[in-house]
Amino acid sequence: MTIGGQRLVPVTMIAAAIAFAVAAMTAGRIGTHPGWWQAVVPLAVLGGIAPMIYAVNIRVVPVFSRRQWRSMPLVRAQVITMLAGAWLVFAGRIDERDVLITAGSFVALASGMLFMANIASLFGQPAGTRPGPPADSRQKQVDRLAIVFTRTSSLFLLFGLAAGVALRFWTPERGRWDLVWAHAMLVGFMLSMACGICYHVLSRWTGRTWGSLWPIRLHLIVTLIALPLMLAALAFDLDRLFLVAGPLQALAIATFLATIVPFVLQLPGTTRLAMLAAALFLLTGIGLGAWFAIDPAIGARLRLTHAGINLFGFTGLLISGVGYYLVPRFAGHPLRWPRLAWVQVALLGGGVLTGTIALAFRAYGDSNTTVIFIAHAMIAVAFAIFAVLIAGAFFGQSSSATITAVRIEPGARARPAAG
Repeated sequence: MTIGGQRLVPVTMIAAAIAFAVAAMTAGRIGTHPGWWQAVVPLAVLGGIAPMIYAVNIRVVPVFSRRQWRSMPLVRAQVITMLAGAWLVFAGRIDERDVLITAGSFVALASGMLFMANIASLFGQPAGTRPGPPADSRQKQVDRLAIVFTRTSSLFLLFGLAAGVALRFWTPERGRWDLVWAHAMLVGFMLSMACGICYHVLSRWTGRTWGSLWPIRLHLIVTLIALPLMLAALAFDLDRLFLVAGPLQALAIATFLATIVPFVLQLPGTTRLAMLAAALFLLTGIGLGAWFAIDPAIGARLRLTHAGINLFGFTGLLISGVGYYLVPRFAGHPLRWPRLAWVQVALLGGGVLTGTIALAFRAYGDSNTTVIFIAHAMIAVAFAIFAVLIAGAFFGQSSSATITAVRIEPGARARPAAG
């Protein structure tokens, strides 16, 4: 196998975990280098979140679509360009070199365009005869709603990446376009993709059927209204519009959490713990966002706290939880060191909680430089452990230690070795 084939998924996941670790360590230095936060966000988003989503899609989308990628070299190029773009932007932000930031922004945009082209090429083929994951009539309805989330996610990916390029040549006279970019990528791309994936897989993972569809429809409708309004409010400094859009977006996310928590409670141990912790951090993050809509002065003070909760708390723990379910199935092996997964989740959650408190104190004049560094070092170590666990599952075991649930089956639970 080559990196262009089955090894592309674990290599991409490991690279994403390393990017998260470096972003966390860099965030730990903002006490002495405040400007470095501008390097943390693009590395975490472009180098961590986007490649991790790519990795999951590379394996999961063909299963649901009953198709195969038309060109694995183009899929590989999609991953490589996103990672290259992320590190170029990061280096440019750290070293204050505009040419690197501009080059990285263009390379990341090329990755997004390749992502869309690969998806279009995949679905342009006729479906194969191999059946997809089983689904009852209710799940088929949910799948249709989930597809809207994933398509919306792709559009926000392109919008965010294009905005990143545009801002290299255009200085807006008003608005916070750095926040437009961040929310397009985090809420528009990452969260919408996470919602679509959760609606596709949670019933199949747990064997539990969906109840009424109206919460999912409400979530979709409110998201399609609130998110563009929120981006417009940030782009044009429309505080009154943000006062409407912020709480609406909070309602959409709260509806999503209320809908999926009964399913999450039935997942295996490590996955359940990580995803529940991710939900708590997301709830905290959207609560802060709604508060910012009411009191913009608080938003100016606690923006880094809000960003840290979402970047490392919600996103990091969600990726860890989903990873502990999918990695053993992708690899055909249980986790090699399952107890280390519990340590990883505890370190990540503890580091984010400590960092959140320290950043909040920093906003009110207490520097807490050492505490901020220690908290983000914990987060970095957690992502490093995650990378080790991925490598151990894919590359560290003989072929005899396999598990059978490689595909996403209804009611399939992780073996005890996976948490």
